[in-house]
Amino acid sequence: MSRRYEPPTSVRPERTLTRSGLWATGSVQLALPFEASGLSERITANGRLRVTPDFDVLSWLCERWQTRPTDSGVIKPTLYEIGSALYGTSPSGEHYRILRASLDRLAWVSVTIDSYDMETGTFRDNWVSRSNLMSLGRATDDPHGLQRPAIELAGWLRKALSEEQVVRVHWRTLRAFKEQQTLAKRLWLYLAAERWTRMTGTSEGTWIAVGDRLYAALGMSYAQHRQARAALARACVTVRKVDPRYAAGILDVVKLGSSWRVNVERPTFDVWRAQRDEQANVRAVIAASLATDFTPRRPQSAPSATVADGPCSTSLATKAPRGRA
Repeated sequence: MSRRYEPPTSVRPERTLTRSGLWATGSVQLALPFEASGLSERITANGRLRVTPDFDVLSWLCERWQTRPTDSGVIKPTLYEIGSALYGTSPSGEHYRILRASLDRLAWVSVTIDSYDMETGTFRDNWVSRSNLMSLGRATDDPHGLQRPAIELAGWLRKALSEEQVVRVHWRTLRAFKEQQTLAKRLWLYLAAERWTRMTGTSEGTWIAVGDRLYAALGMSYAQHRQARAALARACVTVRKVDPRYAAGILDVVKLGSSWRVNVERPTFDVWRAQRDEQANVRAVIAASLATDFTPRRPQSAPSATVADGPCSTSLATKAPRGRA
């Protein structure tokens, strides 16, 4: 029996963490603390985390705790289980090294997040007290990935997950972004945590002001605004390629007067699901049609010619040889 674990269809990471600038799109130096004010939160931490694989690992752990919670708050998945979900195959030794390093970073970083109050226009101080995201207990290294590290998500994080302060993220799409597409992946995650407004009967939309706050939320660092906007525009193109739902709508960096914004419109989920099912049916019909048209036919034997000269008619192919005179 295979020990491979099936990956989840979707994961539900905490919403404010998903929106925050904790996830760097460039290089990460844990020794450097940072502080950034995004569009809806202010965050300080003793270091930044990677979009890949740190966000993916934390999202998987959040989903595991929500589907299989424990009274103690401690979960003990194997590294093989986590790696199988992330890489879609049996993890290699290099995969295990990456996972151990990611878990160490997640356990080391501590954060303080001040959330923005839309009614008063001010930040709510100490919404998250300075705390680690999780604690990690691991006895010894295990080259086969069967070790079960004891992982306990922070109490405030478990509370937020229990109160459904989450955003649902499609797992296969999350893992479809390549290592060089971290900004596009970060933008895609930020959009997933956005508040969407119904535009028409079949679409929903939102827009985000382009500026320092968005750059902070996306973990961007560019010397000039022109370079940052160009990088955002390239990220929009990548998101449309990776997620067909955005390809069916609008996602671009546009200028409005003297300001810039990320303009987004996509089909609603119900409309997109109907379109997706319809497209799948059309592809199935086309595939079946092609299979029918190109089915090789069995060769048939050529009909034998006959000579009809009355009652003595015989087939030329089986005509009896002449007898001796």
